[in-house]
Amino acid sequence: MAATTRTTRRLALCGLAVAVSLSVAGCEGDGQSGIPTDPPPTTSAAADTTDPEGSAAADTTGAVRVGDVPGNAAATAALQSWVDDLVAGNDVASRCWTIAPERAAQMYDDVDAITAAVTRPGSDGQYTVTWSSPDGVAVSVLRSEIASGYACPYVHHDGDDIYTGADAIHAVTRFLGRVTGDPVSPQDTEENYPLVCEARAIWDPWGSGYPDVPPMSADPSVLDAVTTFDAESATFTPLDDVYGSVTIPVIEAETSRNLDVYVTTGSNGYCLGAVD
Repeated sequence: MAATTRTTRRLALCGLAVAVSLSVAGCEGDGQSGIPTDPPPTTSAAADTTDPEGSAAADTTGAVRVGDVPGNAAATAALQSWVDDLVAGNDVASRCWTIAPERAAQMYDDVDAITAAVTRPGSDGQYTVTWSSPDGVAVSVLRSEIASGYACPYVHHDGDDIYTGADAIHAVTRFLGRVTGDPVSPQDTEENYPLVCEARAIWDPWGSGYPDVPPMSADPSVLDAVTTFDAESATFTPLDDVYGSVTIPVIEAETSRNLDVYVTTGSNGYCLGAVD
């Protein structure tokens, strides 16, 4: 995929609190950026006050054991399923179809760094559950991944944005794959893995000061006339610290054109808000 992977900067959306009435929590904790789509759950950060080497690096069989998350046993179990495959040497990148394959392969390359993080207690944040190592490597999983029972994580550094332009492109190509009848997985549906931004009046990619609901939330079928698209030629362009656009060649109603999809991030990673 010829994707521009420049890392999106921490979103400046918190500075627009008066205009969009967002909580400061939306720019803290997860390294998350963009517009929040759900009220934040009660957080319960795990304090590492006992074993400096982590909660339990291995059980008696030598398997890596994921650290507990207070009040969220499902998160531990879902990540454990993925970690078991990772340490067994299985191809986790190909199984994690919610993430761009090249991006997954890069993130999952350093097994030692990942296991050093996941064996410590996890922290339940606003949009993700995160395990962090003393070296600053963080392993974060979305709630949709936890609900699936097999949590494919994002691996990043503490304090950095979780997502990159490659993630924005993958969200758009996944959506177009659904539209054209060729989803990346039969399970990749809007109900299971939302890709359209929610209908909240906080959408303002051009900085007008008059936020509205994302147009695609009212008309998610706006791209139904697309029949083919060129994922390899898709590119990502940041518009500011909050919004970006993905440009991708498509054939729509038997006409070739470059489609621009405007995106931001929220509780499920990148979401699609409008098209041009």
